[in-house]
Amino acid sequence: MRKLALWALLTCSFVATAQEAKNITIKGEVDGVKRGRLYLLLNQGDNRVDTLAATDFKKSRFKISAKIDEPLVTQLVLDGYQGGFTLFVEPGESYEARLTNDNSAYIKGGRLNEAYTAHMRVSDSLQAKINTLQQRYDSLRAASKFRSASRVNDTLRICKNSWQQLTDDFLSQNDNLITAYTVYSNIMMRDLGAAESRRMYSSMGEGAKATHCASLIRARIKKLEKLAQNATAPDFTASTPDGTEVTMSCVKGKIKILDFWASWCGPCRMNNPALKALYEEYHPKGLEIIGVSLDNNAEKWKAAIEKDGLTWVNVSTLGGWNCSVARLYNVKSVPALFVLDENNRIIASGLRGEKLREFIKERLDF
Repeated sequence: MRKLALWALLTCSFVATAQEAKNITIKGEVDGVKRGRLYLLLNQGDNRVDTLAATDFKKSRFKISAKIDEPLVTQLVLDGYQGGFTLFVEPGESYEARLTNDNSAYIKGGRLNEAYTAHMRVSDSLQAKINTLQQRYDSLRAASKFRSASRVNDTLRICKNSWQQLTDDFLSQNDNLITAYTVYSNIMMRDLGAAESRRMYSSMGEGAKATHCASLIRARIKKLEKLAQNATAPDFTASTPDGTEVTMSCVKGKIKILDFWASWCGPCRMNNPALKALYEEYHPKGLEIIGVSLDNNAEKWKAAIEKDGLTWVNVSTLGGWNCSVARLYNVKSVPALFVLDENNRIIASGLRGEKLREFIKERLDF
């Protein structure tokens, strides 16, 4: 087995009230891997994880234990392999697992887990039917068979409604970790902003809000609100290519652009000529640019600065995607851009090309 595919097994949980810490134990086998090291990890947000437990195993068999005082969403990860196995654990429960990268994988044990597994069998069956109908509908539309496509679409709509009702009913019966995890996963998958994240959080019951996943949602909302329009931009200090430390708030300018980029990012490099022309025109009128690179190779970063002629302030932690400044600004892809006023308040984000030029022109052309 070359890789362990990411296979998520969700389970229900009780309301996360104060509980006595109890051990959880997971026993099982790793199909196709004779020996290795297995970790039980807890997501703490912002790409941070805590290791709840770790164990070495031989002859494909393993046993891993941890002490917890509330239901948690965890992940079993095999050292050296991609992906992992997501499961909910509850204090005092025991689990039996078969970890593999095909549909024979399972984690059994815990009455909440068993209840959710039964629900997922029905849900997955409906989802498979929906996918088949969608493919049939698309094929008929492409063949201009609109009458047949319309009939298929009617059935497709019924199946989608049934699946949504099934999901809604199940979640309504589980004001606990499962709802919080579902909401959190939805927020992260769609990369929702502060307002929509808060709306989804508010839709949860008090039981769900008392869970660890809910705390991750609250932390995300708090972080995103710091990046909202008119919020003061989070301050940071990072190093220039010659090793000089620069603090963002100390860089003076009537308008400041924070440009997150990298030498390996094609769209970033393609955008640099336009950014350079903008800087040359408006720097004398008060425009400053701070380029924050997500490089992890100093020489490639310096070579890109020189080749593209980037004469503004350039900084980097050389941490790649682990860059602390990128995490501070919730940057998930590059290029990413924030525009600040002279008081370091965020006044725009995501602008590029002509929209950015017009925005700067309105504020500095006088």
